[in-house]
Order: sequence, then C-alpha cells, then structure tokens
Amino acid sequence: MKTLLRLSIAAAFVSHVAYAEPTDVEDFSQAYQQYNASVESNNNQDTLKYAQQAYELGQIKFGQDSFDSAKLAINYANAVMVEPKKKNQGRVIEDEATLKAHQLFTSALAVYRENVTDNGIELIDPLIGLAESTTDDKYAKMLLFEAIEIAEKADNELTVAEVKLITFHRLSRTEYYTRTVRTLAFDAYDIYTSKLPEDAIKRVDATYLVGALYETMGKPTQAITNLVEVIKQYRALPYSHPYELRAHALLVKLYEQKGLGDKATEHCIAIGKMTPWSDQQEQTPLFRKPPKYPQSYAQRRKSGWVQVEFTVDENGFVKSPEIIDSKGGTQFEKESIEALSQWRYAPKFVDGKPTEAKSTVQLDFTIG
Repeated sequence: MKTLLRLSIAAAFVSHVAYAEPTDVEDFSQAYQQYNASVESNNNQDTLKYAQQAYELGQIKFGQDSFDSAKLAINYANAVMVEPKKKNQGRVIEDEATLKAHQLFTSALAVYRENVTDNGIELIDPLIGLAESTTDDKYAKMLLFEAIEIAEKADNELTVAEVKLITFHRLSRTEYYTRTVRTLAFDAYDIYTSKLPEDAIKRVDATYLVGALYETMGKPTQAITNLVEVIKQYRALPYSHPYELRAHALLVKLYEQKGLGDKATEHCIAIGKMTPWSDQQEQTPLFRKPPKYPQSYAQRRKSGWVQVEFTVDENGFVKSPEIIDSKGGTQFEKESIEALSQWRYAPKFVDGKPTEAKSTVQLDFTIG
C-alpha cells in the first residue's frame, strides 16, 4: 500500500509539473526524472541523492510550505529511512538519518493537514512515515491508529490490511504490544486470504506471520497448517525466501514438541538444501530443549556446567554424546545427555550433500 500510494502521488505530481514553464523547471525536472528512474531500478544510493535534489529544487520553485514541496519531502524522507530500517531491522533508533526523516515527515504532515480534507486517504503516507521515524512509541501508536481509521473510512480493504500490518510491526517490540495490536496481524491475514490469490507474496508473508504467532500462542495445530502452506507457496520461487527458512525451522520445533521426529527430519534436510546456504554449510541448531535442573541440586542451590562432544548425523539427529568435562556433579551430566538427545540440527553439507559432523557445547546450570 505504501508503495502504491507513493507512486500514485508521484504520478500526480509529474502531471502537475508538466504544465509549468520549461525554463523554470529544467533543473528540477531533471532531478525528479532521475529520482523516478532510480526508484524504478531499485538503486537506493541514487534514490537518496536525487530525492534530496528534487526536494531542495522543489522548495525554490514551489515554496517551502507548498503541497508540492510536502510531497517531495515525503519522497526524500522515505529515501533517508531505507538504510536505518535495514541496519536496525525495523526498530527505530535515534540517529542523524532518522532525525532528518522525522523532521521531513513532521513538516510534510502539517502541510498535508492544511491541504487534504479530514480523513483523506492521502494523509496515510505522512502518518506512517512519521510513526516509523519517531522514537516515541506512544506517539507512533496514535499516528498509526489514525491511519487505520482513515483507511477503514476509505473502504479500501487492501489498504486497511497494509496499514494494520505496518502498525503491528511498529508496535510489536514496544510496551504497547497488546492483544489488540496482535489482532491486527490476523485482520490483515483475513483480508489477504479473501482478496488475493494463494500465491500472492503479501498473502504468503501474512500466512507466515500468523503461523509464527500461533506458535507463540501455544496453538501448534494452527501454526503447522499455516507454516506448511508458506513452504508450499515459496517452493515455487526461483530462490529461497527468508520466511521459507524460518517456517522450516519453526516446523522442526513444533513437530519435535509433538513427538513427530520423522516430520521434523524432513524440515532439517530441507533447510540444509535451501539455495542461500553454502555447499560447505556447517550444521546449525534448530531445536534445543534445555536440560532439567536436578531438584536435589536446586534445593541446595548447587551450580555447575557440563561440556559435551557429540555427532550430528546427516538427518540432523544428535548421536554419541560424550562428556568432555564437567563441574557440579553427575546429575548435571545425566540431564545434559538426556536433553541433547532431543536436539535437532540442520546437518552439515559437504559438496552439497548432508554428512555427519562433530560438535561441542557447554551447558551451564546456575541458580538465579
């Protein structure tokens, strides 16, 4: 939705500029055309460069407080936020780039509120941009719920789904992550399921998200259904999608918890064979069950540790665990071996084929 809105805004803006005097817009038009070309080619560095040029030249041509300049400010702010979002994995960290984007979105929203009718759908872009560039989570929540309300009044279900997902992701790591916020992800999934084909990327991404949420909610059956569907759809792609890998990993955990080791094995092998992984990929842990703390030791507040060497076989099972060293007592050793026998890995691959490999681990037992 955000991309569609921004593209539609850009298209409208180009139409407006086309009627201005060529001598007045030559430099601006060139910068704006280069900006659009860089967006089309997904060249983030050039997009930032030309978005800034178009914004600065646009301010001279249209005036700092004009609606056209506000549109250009949003383009520039979005370009500024690309790298911080990648670097911070979606979290809002206060740095020079984020502060710049926040300033641009703030000024743009003020102009939009003066030029757009109440609850106009055009307000969604600056509202979301400001929410994603502020470190004030409470303020972000207010902005995003206003955007949801506008989308719902516009009666555009796909836009509603987009805004609800954005709200979920922005608030999910904050103190404002509540059952209401979690429900937004399920609302978006329901909309995509009813409006989009089963292989649409947005629908499949939402299917993964809901599956992962079901897993955290302790609903393994629903989680498995969603995650299996994710894998089915992403297998059709010519590359391995990150959600496909995560779906396999969650299924390993879920199937192990249900005692379905054979099904877990299928997903261990599948992960090892995924396209992004190296032909020489080392084994990677997928499911680790922590050892039990011996009750007699806990009562005496006894602590310790155990070092274990073991083999991960070609199916990701732990074999032949041996105690290398330990401290604290034999009960720590016993519980460590029992826990390790239930761990699962994506196996090591040599020349593209799964193979057995040694590994070691230290398990620490401490009383808090």
